[in-house]
Amino acid sequence: MIPVSPTVTVQPLTADQCGALTRLIGPQIAATPYSLPLDEAAVRREILADAPPTVFAVRWQQHLQLGAWRGGALIGFLDAAVGHDSESLDLPAYQPLGLIRFMALPDHSEPAGEVAAALLDAVQAFWQQTGVGYVKAFHLSTGYPSFQAGAGLLPGDWGEQVRGLTTAGYRLRERYYCLYRPLGELQEEVTPSADLSLVYRGTRFDRRYEVYHRRVEWVARGRLVRAPLLMSEAVRQAVLQGEVQPVAYLPDLFVDPKWRRQDVGKWLLRRLINDAIMQGYPQMVIHLAHHHHAAMNLFVQQGFQELSYRGYSLDKELTH
Repeated sequence: MIPVSPTVTVQPLTADQCGALTRLIGPQIAATPYSLPLDEAAVRREILADAPPTVFAVRWQQHLQLGAWRGGALIGFLDAAVGHDSESLDLPAYQPLGLIRFMALPDHSEPAGEVAAALLDAVQAFWQQTGVGYVKAFHLSTGYPSFQAGAGLLPGDWGEQVRGLTTAGYRLRERYYCLYRPLGELQEEVTPSADLSLVYRGTRFDRRYEVYHRRVEWVARGRLVRAPLLMSEAVRQAVLQGEVQPVAYLPDLFVDPKWRRQDVGKWLLRRLINDAIMQGYPQMVIHLAHHHHAAMNLFVQQGFQELSYRGYSLDKELTH
C-alpha cells in the first residue's frame, strides 16, 4: 500500500504555540544578515503582540498569524495584517491595506509550494472579509526589529517564498540593495552654508536629525538607530554572552529637492557617520531602493560598500 502524506491544514496560531513558531522561523531569521536569533520572548513581542514594534512608522488595525500544519508539525507560517505601512500613513483609516510581514516555508522544496498556496488562500479570505483590495508583501517598514536591522524585505535568495508569492499573483514591486561601511576615523565636516543649523531629537539608541535654513526653513533629515550585528557563528556565540556591539542602522536620509546638489546630503551623512563612530559602532548599514541613483552615488563616495544581497517587496490587487 502506498503511504499517503497527511494533508496541510491552516489555522490561526495561538499564544501557546509560540515555541513551535520560534523553532520554525528562528534558524531562518538568524542566518540572514543583520539579524538576531529570536527566542520566545522576542517572538511574543515582535510578532504576536497586537501592536508590534517596528523601526519605521506603521499603523496597525488587525493581525492574523497563520500556521500550516502537517501531521501535528508546524511546517509553515504567515504573518499578515490590515493597516498602513510607512508609505500609506496619510490614507484614511477606512482605506486599509493588506500586509504580509513574513512567510516561512519548509526547507525542502517538494511541499513548499503546497504550503505557500494554502497559507495565501487562507489569508486572502481574511482580507476579503475585511474589505481589503490591495496587498503589500514584505514592505520595508513592516519588518521585525530583530530581522535585517528592522527592514521587512524578502531576501532574494529565499527562492521558495519568491516562487510561492509570484505563483499566487504577487508582483515584484521594488528591489533594494544593502550597503555597509566600516567605521573608524572621524570624517571632516564642511557646512555648506553658515545659515544652516542642525537639531537633534530622540535618544542615543534612536536619534533623529533635522537641518534648517535660518532656523525656520526645513532642509533635510536623517535618523540613526541601534541595530543587530551581522550574524556569523562567532558573533552568534558573542550574542549569547552579551558581548556584541550593534551596528548603526540608517533608516532615513532625505534632502528637500530644492536643496540638493549643494552638499547638504554629504554634510549630514558625515555627521551621522561621525556620531556613530563616537558612539563606538563598528559599522553603518542602510537598505537602499535600486532606483535611488543619486543616493547610491553619495553613499559609495562616502565609503559604503554593497553587500551581496537583494531584498524585494511585492504587491497584489485582490479580486472580490
